[in-house]
Amino acid sequence: MKLNLDFYKEQEETLTAQEEEIIKIINENNKEDYYKIMQENVNLDVILALSKNRQNILDWYPFGKEAAILEICPNFGELTEVLCKNASRVVSIENSLKKASAIKKRYEDVQNLEVIVGSLENIDINEKFDYITLVGTLENINSVSNCKLDDFINLLKKYLKENGTILIAVDNKLGMKYFSKTDNTGISVTNSTYKKLYTLEDILRVIEKFDLKYKKVYYPMPDYKLTNAIFSDDKLLSKDNLSRNIVYNSEDTIKFYEENPIYRDIIQEESNTFKMFANSYLVEISNCDIKTKNIRFVSFSNMRKPEYKIKTIMEDEYVYKYSGNSCSKKHLDNIKKNIEIIKKSNLKTVDSYDEEKIISKYVNAHTLDKVIVDLVKASKKDEAINLMKLFGEELLQKLEKSEDKSCENVFDKYNVEYEKKDIKNMTFIKNGLWDLVFQNCFYINGEFYFYDQEWIEENLPFEFIIYRAIKYFTRIKKYISDEELFEVLDISKDKIRLFDKLDDKIQEKIRNEIMWNLHTKGTYVLNLRVNEEKLNNKIIMLENKIENKDNEIKILKEQIENLKNELTGIYDSRAWKITEPLRKIGENMRKK
Repeated sequence: MKLNLDFYKEQEETLTAQEEEIIKIINENNKEDYYKIMQENVNLDVILALSKNRQNILDWYPFGKEAAILEICPNFGELTEVLCKNASRVVSIENSLKKASAIKKRYEDVQNLEVIVGSLENIDINEKFDYITLVGTLENINSVSNCKLDDFINLLKKYLKENGTILIAVDNKLGMKYFSKTDNTGISVTNSTYKKLYTLEDILRVIEKFDLKYKKVYYPMPDYKLTNAIFSDDKLLSKDNLSRNIVYNSEDTIKFYEENPIYRDIIQEESNTFKMFANSYLVEISNCDIKTKNIRFVSFSNMRKPEYKIKTIMEDEYVYKYSGNSCSKKHLDNIKKNIEIIKKSNLKTVDSYDEEKIISKYVNAHTLDKVIVDLVKASKKDEAINLMKLFGEELLQKLEKSEDKSCENVFDKYNVEYEKKDIKNMTFIKNGLWDLVFQNCFYINGEFYFYDQEWIEENLPFEFIIYRAIKYFTRIKKYISDEELFEVLDISKDKIRLFDKLDDKIQEKIRNEIMWNLHTKGTYVLNLRVNEEKLNNKIIMLENKIENKDNEIKILKEQIENLKNELTGIYDSRAWKITEPLRKIGENMRKK
């Protein structure tokens, strides 16, 4: 790691208190400690600065090991690591000395990185690059450069090789998140002046001026910062993969509405309209044919703990799964074992593997969940239910049963309390592939072809597999209730209660709590209105109580006044005065 100060002009830096806090964390801790720090510090800015999920936007990109990359404005180095891992040389230009010094601390052991401190227009390096990355740079161009956007890109062109590529990741001015919520960053569409925003047309209009012949647009969701999926013109966001849009929020986010239902309505009208409202864009521009032309879709698994993270890349004919990081390689090996278990069970699969990845042949067929829903929509409900029963019968017939009834079962492993009678009639599977759901199965020529089987538990009830197939069959819920399906597939209410507990425990084991917390943060405007109404009602009740108390006090005061008048009348009476000597005699007698 080299810190280059040749072009640095000493200046007073004005960073926010949050930026200073992040720099302090980086300077005082090792990279290995970041995950624990994020668990303890749930501030969104801290997570965006430290999370490896920030790398997703470029962690799939085929740079080539011999490539040289120019990174403009690395900020805290959120993407610098992934660039260094995928290239022979990386030069990062950062105009903040404090941030550049933090990057030096963060990547002090990286040999192929040079960080140049200074503004782009004051730097002159005699080198051209295969790639130039602008991730979030254009939004903050006012703090990065005094140039206009056109001049800024023109400056970059002199550092680009003839066949080089510029990668631009930028938020969309018309992105759904700018309409659906607000927070203290000014994310609302009514207050986005804290950064420069562009539409896709704005970006493409600038690109056209610079004679860069080839361009390709990707649509990272929920955005380029914490990307969980990357769509393309060859595979756009659809109703089937809306769950990939895992929205995240800060503590102070006020949500006007959820993004995905609106996206669903937009897609239903016209799938291409989604492009206009995507939250972010990743744009490739080049003078040569772009290398990623065959990559249609990329997905990650942000909601999982790092040890279970998988990266999926869909090309024209195959889908490839890789470990998402060094600590998830064991999980990838377990998936390979699961493929062998499926084959030994004489179940059909479209999956295979080699040393570094899982390989699935792209199948141009409907998944079983869609086949079932289509039958129901065609008024063939009985046929759909029989197909689900056939699915269950095939699994029950072919999956190996547990012979040893005395060994530990999955309920014991996860400390789920049960009585022997609860599990007496359950059929336990030796290698329980618990994600054998309808969505992970193709139905081709009357046969089931399974894929994407990442998860397994020993001595797992077969009934739990069917329970999950129903529970996560979201497409069918509009037409058939879970209760009806549980009944026809013989899953009793007692089993459901027990399986709910087990499913929660298994999900907790896998779930990335940091991302889950970000996903669940924020407050709905409707909730604020309800709370406002509750408080108003409470005030009214208190005011009514006060009014009632005032009336009670008024009545009591009137009673007191009446008593005073009555006593005054008695004290002033002739009878009271005449009997005064007798009262005194009585008092003396009582004292004796």
